[in-house]
Amino acid sequence: MYFLLAIVMFITAIFFLYHLHIKLKIDYKKTNNSDIIILIISMVFGIIKYRIELPFLDFVKRMNNFAIRYRIRFKSSNEMRNQLKFRRAERMSEFFSKFDDLIDCYYINKNTISYFSKKTHINNFSLNASLGFDDAYITGISCGVLYVVVINFLAFLKRDINLQIQYIKFEPVFNKEVFDLKLNCIIDIKLGHIIIGIKKLIKTSRGSEISGATYPGSYENNYGKY
Repeated sequence: MYFLLAIVMFITAIFFLYHLHIKLKIDYKKTNNSDIIILIISMVFGIIKYRIELPFLDFVKRMNNFAIRYRIRFKSSNEMRNQLKFRRAERMSEFFSKFDDLIDCYYINKNTISYFSKKTHINNFSLNASLGFDDAYITGISCGVLYVVVINFLAFLKRDINLQIQYIKFEPVFNKEVFDLKLNCIIDIKLGHIIIGIKKLIKTSRGSEISGATYPGSYENNYGKY
């Protein structure tokens, strides 16, 4: 009886963890006087919550020094150790080099990225921007162009990502230099989907090692640049 109860509790716990939602709320606000980003990570119906609030430039600096170290052991007893570094480009040539590496990384992990994009939900996406220049004509043209670019970019994302748009608003401010921006969204994904995605990533790494495939700036060199 106790053994059966333990099995039921174990299955229930696994089911609960698999369907456990992890949410990341992003609030970004830029005005002439402030530039703040707020990140709130929550799970278990908001009981577990972690909040980060700091100026956006400080956030970029912290990400610039952020690294994830990982180790993958293959069935062939070989082992791969590396780290993911997030470092912004200081020069234009470095930016294009990073862009090429990102394309290589995308093609190597295309299936895993596709899986994550299908399982990730971006809810309550809202964008409110005020833009103005001394020249009213330039202000009107700039607002129109930015609106079209943003709308088309989001439409492109919606082909592969579950994106729920709440509202998008661009407000022109004439005869005054202004750039205010408010962006809000909630990124939602299940813990089980994260685990499966990581398994797919490891499987891709094993497949590359078994087949002997080589890629420009692959796992051993590519990620070390970020």
